[in-house]
Amino acid sequence: MQVLPRMQTRCRIFSMKHFILLLYILIFSTGFASLAGLLVLSLRLANKFPRRLIIVQALFIANLALVAVYFYMVQVLSLIGKPQVDTLFSFVAMLLNIALYLGIIRSLNALKINNKGEKLHFYTRLGCYLCIALLSFQLLILLLGRLGIVQNIFYQTAIYLSVAATMALFGTVLLTSYSESDSKSYKTLLKGLGICCVGFVPLGLLEYLFATVLNFSYHPLSLEYLLYLGINCTIIIASIQALAKEPKSGSAFGELSDQALARFSLTNREQEMARLIAQSLTNKEIAAKLGISEATVRTHIYNLFQKVGASNRIELLNLLSQ
Repeated sequence: MQVLPRMQTRCRIFSMKHFILLLYILIFSTGFASLAGLLVLSLRLANKFPRRLIIVQALFIANLALVAVYFYMVQVLSLIGKPQVDTLFSFVAMLLNIALYLGIIRSLNALKINNKGEKLHFYTRLGCYLCIALLSFQLLILLLGRLGIVQNIFYQTAIYLSVAATMALFGTVLLTSYSESDSKSYKTLLKGLGICCVGFVPLGLLEYLFATVLNFSYHPLSLEYLLYLGINCTIIIASIQALAKEPKSGSAFGELSDQALARFSLTNREQEMARLIAQSLTNKEIAAKLGISEATVRTHIYNLFQKVGASNRIELLNLLSQ
């Protein structure tokens, strides 16, 4: 009489485990799309931050891949009670997290710092270094085989509070590091990432309660990966905006201002060339529009590159958009 209910329970658990694994794979796939988005942003924007973020994003993807593999081995293959498996995954996870905080510190250096933001930057770096110190200590304890020292509610609470405070500070820095003169895609990037990082705090608290109070059985499923999905979507949206043409200028870089063009002492013809390049016109299209030969267009563009100090069109527009 009890066989059918037990079978139904096992089927539900089996389905849930594979459903969670599918979610990991879907989030993992958006990570690669966001990496491509960061490459687009690093080319389109005259800013080091998207380039620095590529390393951070790659570490996020590696971390998620590690968690997905661990989940599959423990929950699906039932490799529970294998100390060597847990030790190996814990070791790699700690190294990835240490590298992640180092990447965040490096990305901070690429953000604009105003007078009000200096303290925020300082405290964010301090939080990153504190997290690195705690993870390094935990790594040492793992290698010494004395995990009992860190497997208590006090140490775990210290870890949670440090990570939550650091992410909240980093999110606040992102939300205060753009100006109205920045491009729409760059503002979208910083706003979205900032909101996701600040949102880590309430979701992280809920996750912490699941892990410590409710003894949630689907470890290492984490609500925090919803934030990672949000980060991926933010990057993808920002990259699409960077590629989209502005309605007024027909340019993905927006309209080039007279002040920006005057900075390089460009002639009227060179300024005209720059604006047509910003509209994504080819040499042939520019020649037809101006009624001149393609050879003349190439000469004007060469002179334009020389004056601005650019080697290609994207670099030219980046420099003129600054």
